[in-house]
Order: sequence, then structure tokens, then C-alpha cells
Amino acid sequence: MKKAKTKILRCVSGAAAGIMLISSLAGCGKNKQTGKEGGGEISCWMPLTSNMALYTSNYGETEIAKELEKRTGVKVNYIHPPQGQESEKFSILVASTDLPDIIEYNWVTYPGGPAKAIKEGVITDIGKYRDKAVNLFKYLDANEEIYKMVTTDNKEVFSFPFIRGDKSLGYSTGLILRGDWLKELGLEIPRNIDEWETVLTAFKEKKGAKSPFSALTVDYFASGFDATSDYYAEDGKVKFGPLDPQFKEFIVKMRDWYKKGLIDQSFTTLDGKAKETNILNGFSGATSGSVGSGIGKWMAAAKTEGFSLEGTPFPTSDLSKPAKFGVYQIQVTPTARSFDAISTSCKDMDSAIKFLDYGYSDEGRMLYNFGIEGVSYKMENGYPKYTDLILKNPENKSMTVALSNYARSYDAGPFIQDVRYMEQYASLDEQKRALKTWSNTEAYEHTLPNLYVKTEELNEFAQLNSDIDTYFDEMMMKFIIGAEPLENYDKMIEQLHKRGIDRLLEMRQSAYDRYLNK
Repeated sequence: MKKAKTKILRCVSGAAAGIMLISSLAGCGKNKQTGKEGGGEISCWMPLTSNMALYTSNYGETEIAKELEKRTGVKVNYIHPPQGQESEKFSILVASTDLPDIIEYNWVTYPGGPAKAIKEGVITDIGKYRDKAVNLFKYLDANEEIYKMVTTDNKEVFSFPFIRGDKSLGYSTGLILRGDWLKELGLEIPRNIDEWETVLTAFKEKKGAKSPFSALTVDYFASGFDATSDYYAEDGKVKFGPLDPQFKEFIVKMRDWYKKGLIDQSFTTLDGKAKETNILNGFSGATSGSVGSGIGKWMAAAKTEGFSLEGTPFPTSDLSKPAKFGVYQIQVTPTARSFDAISTSCKDMDSAIKFLDYGYSDEGRMLYNFGIEGVSYKMENGYPKYTDLILKNPENKSMTVALSNYARSYDAGPFIQDVRYMEQYASLDEQKRALKTWSNTEAYEHTLPNLYVKTEELNEFAQLNSDIDTYFDEMMMKFIIGAEPLENYDKMIEQLHKRGIDRLLEMRQSAYDRYLNK
């Protein structure tokens, strides 16, 4: 089973750098200002999204990049690694002595974390330049928790981050049901495990669904037992969900559902394409997905008359309360393009900071989120409304693809994401209901921030983490599909302790304590 979230990041190296593993400042040279006041020329290494690639092979040719150059006076030469080779190329890049001025990457995956990247002279502590990065630090000073998320244990600010400007933007993924099937069968939206079983059984017996629930993971159902397969925080303590007694109840139920054919029999090898095929063709009536690439995409692609999807609550053990766990992405979530760091090879610090800091200004936020006024959006009663160029693209491009030429609200980058983007991106009534439904959990209170283990613990942590993750995932799969007798469940727990889960929790707890005390 795949984990929904991993909160301490695992150390990466070489070709395996794409896997999230946990975790003397060199100065910039002389300013090489151009003739334009406040301007300059810098280089930026950044992965190119698949949506951007539909328009151009270089981000500098997009309308948003042209507008950024126009407004900041800074010319940026973009360097893109080949798609699918980002991690490998990054490892080669940081080994170089001549780095690009800006490197946009998931710096929390750097071996040893951002603190080590600063210590090794790869990137710069932005905190030394707070008098220049005025927009960024104005925001960080007013938002303590976000400030902590972009600082190392040494209080260094390692990047200009992508920030979700509202907590509600962290809820975009959850459980999904065929709403038209529910209506046809006279069923209510399920709220607990028993109600879910009733619905899935009806889908199998009355709609002929071969795989009533088809998804890449069944982990979301653990919430029905107040359980989770992930690490989580509770009362200041870091815990590992599978060690909680109620987690076994979840496994017993999933084993039963698998035996009854309520769960896709190939869920352990299922991919996103197969999942999509199942839901669109009526082979399944329930799945998991996001509000955009799930509900939005499938509603548009469906050929069945009356086809509708409904975001469904994470099951709870107590119907008087929301689910204890769900899916919440922290406001500074690590992704491939979440953190723009300035390298120690930078020769024009003023221009680099001016360019990056612009995204946190009021004007910059509007550009990054909505694009160019009068072109990609227009103001209506003080509200930035996307134009038909985005909403009803004349070239029949999806909203996300159309946006990629004018904004980055759908992606990441050095700016603050605006909730008004999501209000329009998730414009269908089904999408709006899903966002509201999925946010009704206690997930925020239990989600861990980005954490980093100490440098001297890196090797130990990486080895233990890999061993335990591999062992645990294999055993969970075997228990659910019936390849391992349930009588061996307690032995599996014993093995987790023997393999070092307590030491892993100790290191995570230490990292969490340091985070809380920043």
C-alpha cells in the first residue's frame, strides 16, 4: 500500500533522488547590472511541467515569463532538465562548481536537508538579505507557522517558497462515488465503514461493478477506525499509525472486503490510467482522486448520460464527529517546484532577489495566480475573474493547460497561491461540494510539517526508514489479499520493533521538537 503522505523526508542520492527521503556559506560576487535600472540578467534551473511543454520547450517563452521580465526588469535565462530525468540531472547539477543563479527544486530532499545545502556552500541563506526580500519577509513575519516551515533548525531561510495562502487549499483529494448510482439505488452518501460496505455491495450486486472500489490505495478507509497508515502528531508526540491497536481492525475489514470482491482485486498493481478507465466505464463505482484531475477531468470525459461524481466524507467511527484523519497538504508542501533557492554561484544577488521577491507582492501575486489583466482575467466587482481564454479556451485546451501560458496558480513557484484560483478551478457544483466535504476532518491537527533529522543520523535514518517501509508495505498487502494469515499480525508488529521503528520515532520526535522550538 502506498502512503498518502510522508512527513519526514528521506535522504536522496543519485538516480534515486526522486524518492523523498529525510533528512561555509559562499558569497555572491559583484553585481553585473545591465543598463536598465534595477534590472539584471540571471539564470534559473527549473523543471518544465508537462502543461508548459504543450506550449513551448522553454518557460521563458510563456506569456507569464515575458511579463515577469517586463515588470521586474530582470532577464532570466531558463534551463530545463529533460522531463523524467529531473532528479538525476539535479544530482549532477549540485556537484558542479558553477551553478545557475536560481535553482527551483524540492530542496527538502537534499541529502541532509536544506541546512546541509547551505553548510556545503550550495545555496544561500536568504535570511541574510531580509532587507532586500521585503515582500517575502513581510509575509513570513505575519505568518509564524509558515516561517518555521521554510527555515532550517539553524533558523536559516533556505528559499523563496510556494505557499498556499489559505489552509483550505490543502484539501483537494479524497474519496469519490458515482453520485448517479447512489440516486438510482436510493442510497445515501456513506459516512462510516458499515455504510460504505452497504454501498459497495449494492454497486457489485445491483450495478454489476467488477471492482466496486478501485484505487491505488485503500488507506483512506483507515479513518473509519480512527487509524492511519502514516506518521502523525498528537499532543506534541509523533506516532506511527500502524502501531495503534485499532489499525488491525482496519486490516481485518479490508481483508474481508477483498475476499468479497468489494476492492479491486488488482489494487496492488493498479495504475492511474486503469483506475480512470474503471470509473469512466462503470467497472467501479467508487475511487479516490483530486478535485481537478479526478472529479473535474472525469466529469468532462464521461460518455454515460447522467454521469455524476460525488466527493465523499472520510469515514468516521463516530457520526457525531468528523473523521480524525483525512488528506491535508501543508501550506508549504514539498514538490518538484516548491522552493526557489539562490545558489552561492550567483553573481547578481540584487537581481535574483528582486525577481523572486516580486511573487510575494500584491501585484506579483495577481500575476502568478491570474496572469495578465484584460487577457487571462478581468476584475469584476473587485474579483479576478478568468476570461474565456482560460475558462473556455478557443483551442479546446483544458483550464490547467490554458493557465500554464499565463499563470502558475495550478502548479507551484515563488509566490502565494490565491484561494480565488481554486474557486474558479473547481467551478462545478460537484467539485465545490467535494472540497467542503473533504475539509471536514481533523487532519490539519494531526499532519506533521517538513522535518529534518540531524546530519549524523542521516545514514541510520535512511537505512531504517527504507527497511521498515518496505517490510510494512509488503506485509499489509499480504494481509489484505490473504497471502499472510491474520494470526501473524502481532508478529509483524514485533518485527517492526525489532527492525527499529522505535528508533525512527525517536529521531522523528527529536526533529519535531526542534521544529516546535524554532
